[in-house]
Amino acid sequence: MSRLDDANALERAPATGLNAARWSVSTIFLLNGAGIGVWAAHVPLVQARAGIDTGVLGFLLLTIAGGAISAMPLSGWMAGRWGTRAVVIGAGLLFALTSALLMNVGGLVPLFVAAYAFGASNGVLDVAMNANASEVEAARGIPTMSSFHGFYSLGGLIGAALGGLLIGAGFGDGSGALMVSVAIAAVVALCARRLLAVAPAPHASHFALPRGPALFLGLLGLLCFAVEGALVDWSALLLTERTKVDAATAAFGYSAFSVAMAACRFAGDRLVLRFGALRVMVAGGVGMFAGLMLAVVSTHFLLSALGFALIGLSAANVVPLIFAAAARMPGMSAGGGLATVATLGYAGLLMAPPLIGSIAAHTNIAVALGILSLSGIVIAANSRRVVGWTAPPSTR
Repeated sequence: MSRLDDANALERAPATGLNAARWSVSTIFLLNGAGIGVWAAHVPLVQARAGIDTGVLGFLLLTIAGGAISAMPLSGWMAGRWGTRAVVIGAGLLFALTSALLMNVGGLVPLFVAAYAFGASNGVLDVAMNANASEVEAARGIPTMSSFHGFYSLGGLIGAALGGLLIGAGFGDGSGALMVSVAIAAVVALCARRLLAVAPAPHASHFALPRGPALFLGLLGLLCFAVEGALVDWSALLLTERTKVDAATAAFGYSAFSVAMAACRFAGDRLVLRFGALRVMVAGGVGMFAGLMLAVVSTHFLLSALGFALIGLSAANVVPLIFAAAARMPGMSAGGGLATVATLGYAGLLMAPPLIGSIAAHTNIAVALGILSLSGIVIAANSRRVVGWTAPPSTR
């Protein structure tokens, strides 16, 4: 989306409508996070119902990730053809439908088909809602992207808690997940008319193979997502090995990361306004390095948990800034830029955990995560180039 398109979006959106659009797309982010959180809570039940071992479950999760990554370029094309608002609505409704299918379907083959469809709908929705959010941010003329990602993080926490409550109340047979999916679809429909509608740029590219700025941003996104993906799968093991706590206590390490990230994302826009995007990016990269090093070096649980919290605080606003830059790459639509960068960036979530496991097999988990901490230094060192594309210019 060009600067002229940004200005046109601002002219077409009165203040009241723009405020409604902001809260509507924020709600979509929250619903997306909640849907993922409910699914996370149901994973053990789906595994038990399908009668699959952990190896097959791993392939199921890989299928979801593969569906998301393969569909992200399609989202950029659709957003460029029909606009981000239409794609958000369609993908949001499809996300609700496929999440219900995934947690209710029977049989191994239908389960894998539902997993791919769920991943694909999530991938399309992820790109489209970020593209629509970038249009809202451009129309407002002030940093807003971090708060949108804050709603996603909050939704994940709410969804995981709600899923646990539904399971505890006896609705773990899939009926609770179905109720959540119906509610998600209903709220998406309510938000539909209030989402910002910006006509797609007719001459902008809607997807491109990563190269130049797109490749650069995608690789930085990959590094940031790699840290997050590694923490999901390996933080508990690190804590049990290094600090000798039990598994239940170790789970709080990742919780510290998640809560800190959600909280800092809601403060991120104000931080960018006050200190500038460059300082926030540099501090984020350095903090990711310092937090991960503290977590792997310490043999005390509280210090390691503090390290995970520092990673959450630091990484919280790195991805929103990278996505904001991706939405404003010269010659590409917002959806196309985000699709190009997100496809490569989200691959970090897929590749990092097994790569960390391979390194740990030849050394140990602390060494493997210590190597990953260098990602923060790379991000900090390249922050100035990212900020060159972020908006608005006054916050650079």
